[in-house]
Amino acid sequence: MVVAAGFAQLAMELYGAASMAETVGRVLECARRATGCDCAGVVLVQRGRGLQTAGVTDQRVEQADRLQLEYGEGPCVPVSREHHSVLVCDTTVDPRWPRWSPRVAELGLRSVLTVWLFTTRSTLGALNLYRTRPGQFTAADEATARLLARHAAVAVATVREASTLAHAVEARTLIGQAQGLLMERFAIDADQAFAVLRRYSQDNNVKLRIVADELVTTRRLPTRTPPGAADGSPTSQLTGGSALVGDVEWEAVRSGVIVTSGAASG
Repeated sequence: MVVAAGFAQLAMELYGAASMAETVGRVLECARRATGCDCAGVVLVQRGRGLQTAGVTDQRVEQADRLQLEYGEGPCVPVSREHHSVLVCDTTVDPRWPRWSPRVAELGLRSVLTVWLFTTRSTLGALNLYRTRPGQFTAADEATARLLARHAAVAVATVREASTLAHAVEARTLIGQAQGLLMERFAIDADQAFAVLRRYSQDNNVKLRIVADELVTTRRLPTRTPPGAADGSPTSQLTGGSALVGDVEWEAVRSGVIVTSGAASG
């Protein structure tokens, strides 16, 4: 059982992680030290993709995760905060998951302790702890795992928020650069340049960030069938090393931003 001072150190280690992979790795390391489990894994809820394994200390844990998703049953399925933790004393006899439990027992994983990772705003995933012998997790282990899960949830949420912010800043920078290219080529203002990018994004079902990134990197818009290709009109390309023509110009005209090539609208 890790005492309060020990958990203070664990918290410092978790919050010092710079990436999700590093955070998950530290959670797993702390879990093994704190509970003495034989192996452990973290599954996280990914937007639009459901539960996914984020890290394991043993390949058997990854197999157990995959079986939960395949069978649609197990301590992590469905994702819920109704119970803070789920304890399986012996996978050979537990009746709650008739398909998952026997398969996990075949992997040599007999005791299972699952604790949810959640904050007041959302459920983030779960920490799964395993022992190779039955009946090995005590009430003290469960209490320790719950406390660890609270710290882990905050650490995971913090890294996610930082990543989201970093992506937002990067996207805003890219969009600004793409606007600058259009403004220089067509003598238009920032709002008009943004209108061109947004129109292309919406009409072609391409994320605005991807449109901007492609334009900045290659001076081309993401590949699609160019308007008027059948009658020989130009496709996206560079002319004279700086002038944007083709799809970009067509989108600017279509958006009502410019009337003729290089001329600003009134």
